[in-house]
This record gives sequence, C-alpha cells and structure tokens, in this order.
Amino acid sequence: MVNPGSFSLSFGVSLVSHISLFDPALQRRYFRLSSSGTAPIPFELFVVIIATLASHFGHFSSEYGSGVAGDIPTGFLPPQLPAWTLIPNVAVDAFSIAIVGFAITVSLSEMFAKKHGYTVDANQEMYAIGFCNILPSFFRCFTTSAALTKTLVKESTGCQTQMSGLITAVILLLVLLVIAPLFYSLQKCVLAVIIVVNLRGALGKFRDVPQMWRVNRIDASIWLITMATSALVNTELGLLVGVLVSAFFVLGRTQQAQVMELGRTATREHYENVSSYRGLQTHSGVAVFRYGAPIYYANQRLFKKSLYKCADLNPVREKALRLKFKKNKKQQEETGEIPKVKSEDNLSKVNEVEASASITMMLDEKASINIRSLVIDCSGILFLDTAGINALEEVRKDYRELGVEVVLAQCNTSVLDSLERGGYYDSKKDGEVGRNNMTFFTIADAVSYAQSLNVPIGDYDNKS
Repeated sequence: MVNPGSFSLSFGVSLVSHISLFDPALQRRYFRLSSSGTAPIPFELFVVIIATLASHFGHFSSEYGSGVAGDIPTGFLPPQLPAWTLIPNVAVDAFSIAIVGFAITVSLSEMFAKKHGYTVDANQEMYAIGFCNILPSFFRCFTTSAALTKTLVKESTGCQTQMSGLITAVILLLVLLVIAPLFYSLQKCVLAVIIVVNLRGALGKFRDVPQMWRVNRIDASIWLITMATSALVNTELGLLVGVLVSAFFVLGRTQQAQVMELGRTATREHYENVSSYRGLQTHSGVAVFRYGAPIYYANQRLFKKSLYKCADLNPVREKALRLKFKKNKKQQEETGEIPKVKSEDNLSKVNEVEASASITMMLDEKASINIRSLVIDCSGILFLDTAGINALEEVRKDYRELGVEVVLAQCNTSVLDSLERGGYYDSKKDGEVGRNNMTFFTIADAVSYAQSLNVPIGDYDNKS
C-alpha cells in the first residue's frame, strides 16, 4: 500500500514547486539557461537517487527507525465510478484545488504567451483543464494542472512541440509500471528537505512587502491576511478569507466615495474637481457634481447625504423648514396676532418660529441666487441597483419641488439600461407629466441644456 505520509509530502513538493513560478530569481535562472542553450542540472533528482541508495544499503529504516516511502503499487487500477458518498467530505478541498490549479495554469500560460508573442484564452484553458480531469477521475488520478517547474525546464531546453509531452508521458509510464518499487527506501525527511529548499523562493517574497505596502496598502493588507490564514490554518480557509477581505475592502471604498463639485477649464470643455485644481470656472445658476462609485443599497444614503452637503442645499430639510414656517404663519393670520409670551416655553417657541423664518428666507435667497439646475456627472458610476435608481429619483423629485432641475450626464450603457428598466424616465411616476427627464453624453451639453431652462424659483410656493 502507498504510504499516505509520503504522498502528502510529494503533493507538498508539487505545490511548493508551483509557488516557485512567481519567484523572479527562479525565472531569471531558467531564462538565463535558455538563452545560453544549456539544460539546468536536476539537483533534486540527484538528491533523491543518492538518498534512496544510502537508505537502502545503510538500512536506515531497520537500524534507526526512520520513515520511508514504503511499498508503492505499480500498474493501473481498474476503472470505476467515483464514490459519490465522499463528495461532501472532499468538496471544500476539491474547490480550493480547482481554483489554485486554474490560477497557476492561466498565470503560467500568460507568462509564456507574453514572452513568445501569442495570446491565451482563459476560458479555453478552463474548459481544457476540466475535460482533462474527466477521464482520469475514473482511475483515481491526481488533479490535472500545469506543472510549473517542469514547464520552465522544458521551455529553457527549447521544447516547442507536443513531442516533449509524449516523452514525459512515456517516462511517467515507466515509473508507474517498473520504477516505482525502487523508491521503497526513499526517506520522508528527504522530501521534507526538498520542500524547505523550494520554499526559499516563496519566503523571498516577504522582501517585497515594504514595496507592496508603499505602492498600495490595501492590496498589501489583503496579501498578508490571505497568506497568514493559508499558512497558519489551511488553504481552503485562506482562499475564503482572501475573497471576503477583498469584498470588504471594495465595499469600504464605495462607502468612502464623496460627491465632488466640478469646474470647467478656461481653454476647453473639460471638467475637474474645483478643490483639486486652480483656475476652474463654475457656471452661474448651474452646479456640476461627480460621484466616483456605484450607487447601490449599501451607499445610496451616503450618496444623497454627500450630494446635499456638497450642493449646500438639503431639499428635505428645506421643505421641512418651509412647511413649519407656513404653518406658523397660517396660525398668526388666523389669530391676527403673534402668540403672547406667557412663560419661558412660549418664549422659546416664538424664538424658534422667528429663527425658522429667518433660516428659510436665507435658504430661499441662496438657492435663488446660486442653484437653478444641478448636473450629475455619472461617468464614475459603474452600475445602479434598485436602491440606486430610487435614490436618483428621490434626489430629482426633492430638488424639483424646490424649483431646481436635476440632469444626468455621461452615463454608461449599463447605467442607462438600469435607468430605463427602473422607470427613471417615466414622467407619470412623480406626477410631472410632460417634464423631460433627459441624459446627455457630455457635461457641456447638460450645462447648456440646464442654462436654457427657465425654472421659476417660486414654483414650490405656487403649487402649495
């Protein structure tokens, strides 16, 4: 029977060899040998042969009790259907192995495709790997994927056709049928040494951590967390943690996006953030804003809050102040006098009414002077969900009730399709029949349209 420990170490050797692909020193070594026209020396093979001979003739297993590979069966096992009852036990491992195998295969293919000037289709590679694993699954074979170190050796020696693969298959066939029993006395510690030696390239990646941290702290943090979880716990949990941490950081970036006010350059129709560049010109009565993140359920409230803050006009608060002021004014007209001050509570109420009136007048004057139309640059909005569409509709409706028209510009096709499906252009939805809910290809066109509008600021008062 096959010793499980030996095959576990063998799989570890294979996996660590895969990791060595991303070691720049190893790549330079093989590529330098390729350019010189000489083949690399297989030191690992020599170590295995010498250690096996020494263990066999020195009787290390019987004399010192050291672990050896043991009996390795030869030949092929009869084909049989996979044991479906084992799927729940191996599903997580199979998923992680599939991801790692596919990533390694595609990375290796793209590396050599770039070097030799051809292209690689990742989907085609995925289908190829999948079909290559169907037939071997009936013979209890290992998962098929690219052998990184072997591919590097072949490339360095000038292999360019499938004949090299045929020769490799013949040699492996000889190992399975004839040579396998010769590894009976192979020491497990030798396999462990090979793993440690091959880990040098992977451990060398820690020297790149300071540079990675300077370039992008978020990516460096994701790499460190994923690496630590995979090394300290297991590969499956490491992959899951890496995906979740990446999703968390993406979600965090969308939560930190802010609305920016844009201004036009003096020489051309180009708009940039007024707080980042000098000499930008703004339009009288038209404010242009940009939001650099998708609008969806997790950040739609933050989008509206940031927009109202940047525009310096909160339509919800403005409407509440106006309604409160009108209610107090109506009470005064009905009674014919200002409420008498009978106590400290009444005095505070009167002061509150006067303060509300003064705030409302100030906001009305500011809105009538500064903002008549509002243009939202949607070039940074990658997609919208239902909550995002509803947020844009609420913004448009709330500002329209104050006499401020909202116009969208530079929407991509995905956003336009979402707005169409979400009913954003339905003029009957908000009771504004005949009002144009238009979008424009450029900010300049949207600003020109907004300047041509004659939206009466007193429209809100007339409706009420």
